[in-house]
Amino acid sequence: MKNSQAARQLPFEPAVETPPKPTLSLVPPPARPAPLLWVMYLAYFSFGLTGVVGTLTPDIIRDFHLTRAAAGLIGTATFLSVALFAMPSGVLADRIGARRVILAGVGLMALGCFMVSRSHTYPMILAMIFAIGTGVTMLQTSGSPLIQQLDAPQNYHRNLTFAVAGCTIAAFLAIFCLAYLRGTGHPWQTYYLLFGAVCVVVVALLALSKFPPRATNAEGLHLEQIGQLLRNPILLTYGLGIYLYSMAEIGIYFWIPKFFEDVHGVPAAVSNASATTLMGRVFPSLPAFVYALFLGMTGVGRMVGGSVLKRFGTVRVLRFCAVMTMVSLLVATFGSTKLTVVGFAACGLFISVVYPLLYTGTLNSFDKYRGTISGLLCTSYIAAAAVPPLQGWVADHIGMRVAMLVPAICFTYVIGLTMFGRAKYD
Repeated sequence: MKNSQAARQLPFEPAVETPPKPTLSLVPPPARPAPLLWVMYLAYFSFGLTGVVGTLTPDIIRDFHLTRAAAGLIGTATFLSVALFAMPSGVLADRIGARRVILAGVGLMALGCFMVSRSHTYPMILAMIFAIGTGVTMLQTSGSPLIQQLDAPQNYHRNLTFAVAGCTIAAFLAIFCLAYLRGTGHPWQTYYLLFGAVCVVVVALLALSKFPPRATNAEGLHLEQIGQLLRNPILLTYGLGIYLYSMAEIGIYFWIPKFFEDVHGVPAAVSNASATTLMGRVFPSLPAFVYALFLGMTGVGRMVGGSVLKRFGTVRVLRFCAVMTMVSLLVATFGSTKLTVVGFAACGLFISVVYPLLYTGTLNSFDKYRGTISGLLCTSYIAAAAVPPLQGWVADHIGMRVAMLVPAICFTYVIGLTMFGRAKYD
């Protein structure tokens, strides 16, 4: 990385002028959005309902008498499934078609939800949350390329943004749904019955929908090239950055409710069932609301990010948001209760654009093998899977404030990468 001559001698060099190869399709793109596109929006909305995991953690700790480290395995089960099944799901979709993989994925989500609602042991709950995560991975990995075939190519970015926004909106609303259930005396497992019912509806709509013929890509999965790709300094440095980013993001929002309980003495129950008014019982508690606010601000940031990037420039926005994410996290960690609320909400807003820009910057730095590189980057969630139990262990032995410094340490590298990295963003 010391000079451009050394970079040109590497097996895979960053792209300079060669445009990416186009995607080949068996049929011309539709003149108007296919009806299946709206079903896919609902499917993405459905997997956004998984966003309640962090707010459920305090309840699960109390129900099963767990340490914080053991409770962190909930996050491990969720994100380990993504890391393990992202690439296999993509390969499977290429071989048997996206329709079968998506149907199987949403069906697995439904099965996992119904089993969680009937589970009475912590190991079984972990296994079913892992199954739900696997189904989400199958849906997302196969669904994102499928969305490109359901409308004109120039609308792909907009359509995928809407789908991801629907996922974020679902995660935000899910907290209010869970708060209503808990505030009216229902056990938290009831939420998964409703979640499973939504998945059944999505499976039915998908089964009735007409899918386009299977598309063929100009590039496939080049397993024989992975060793050479991993010697490229861009992929090495940015791959590590995306791994550490994933660790930081999950480490921040997963423990928000428990942070309020341990540090500020605010009960982490999602709602106050003993409140004297209906609104008091069904409205999320402060920790649950801040958790929802983090997810909501992340969605807002990604929705408005395009216009901000166009006005101020990608690199400048990336550096500013990375630094402000760290500042917001430190304010949330060491501030008063009010500052913690503001800090975590701001953290969600600023962190929203960091991952997409790191990801696209890495892909834009190569003019071939993008499919393989994308698959490698998707395994970053295996790093995120380790963070919740690690932070839980630190919280058990030292304290929650110190535990929240774990994602701050991870994000230090990300800031350095935004300052000194050589990826091609524009």
